Amino acid sequence: MSEGSINLTSETLLSGQSLRLLAMETVKSKWSTVLIGSKPNRYILVEVPRVNGLPVVLDERSKWSVTFINRGQIVSFPSEILSTVSRPYALAFLSWPETISISNLRVDKRYPVNIPVTISAADDGGGRGLRPGDIIAKGLLLDLSWGGCLAASTVELPDETKLRMNMYLDNDNVIEGILIEKKGGRSQQGTYYTGLSFLSGNPSEVTDRLAEFLNDIEQMPLRL
Repeated sequence: MSEGSINLTSETLLSGQSLRLLAMETVKSKWSTVLIGSKPNRYILVEVPRVNGLPVVLDERSKWSVTFINRGQIVSFPSEILSTVSRPYALAFLSWPETISISNLRVDKRYPVNIPVTISAADDGGGRGLRPGDIIAKGLLLDLSWGGCLAASTVELPDETKLRMNMYLDNDNVIEGILIEKKGGRSQQGTYYTGLSFLSGNPSEVTDRLAEFLNDIEQMPLRL
C-alpha cells in the first residue's frame, strides 16, 4: 500500500464512478453513491445516497472515509461534508483530500478475455426484491485472474448482494454458479464496468474448472 500527497486527476475521478462512504465518527453508516464531478484542490461532488427513494441526511462537517476502485487499485481517503443541496438534485460537496491510500485490488496477473456471462442473485438480494436465481445482467468478461474478473454490462450490478455468475466458454462448455462479490465499478457511455472477486465459498468443482481454464490460458504460447 502506498500513501502520499494527493494526486487525483480527471483520469482517476471519472464522472459516474461508484464511491463508498463510511462514517468515521458516529454509527458506522455505509453508503454507496456516484461521483458527479470535482474541482481540483477544492471539492468533490457526489450524489446524496438514497434509501427508499429519499436522500439520506449528511451532516455538514461530518467525517467520512471515501473508497473507490480505479484501474485495479483501491483508492481511499478521509474527507468531510462541506455542504449539501437539495435542488434541483440532492448533491453533497466533499472536501478535497490531503492524502490518499492506494492498494492493489488484484495482485494476480490479469488475462484479457472476451467471455459472455450471465449474473444472477445468489440470495434474496438484501431486501431488493430479488429471488435466488433471478438474472440481473448479461455481459462480457474483459479480463480474468485467479482472484476475480472485470465485467462489462448495460445494467449496474447491485452493491452488497451475493451474486452468481455463469461463464459461457463455448456452446458446450459452461462454468455455472460461480459465487462472486462486487468490489467496485464505473460507468462510461451507458456501459457499466464492474470489478468482481471470487468468493471462498465456491464448490470444489467450480474452483477446479476455473483453475483448469486459467491454467490453459497461462500455457498458451505467445503469438507475435
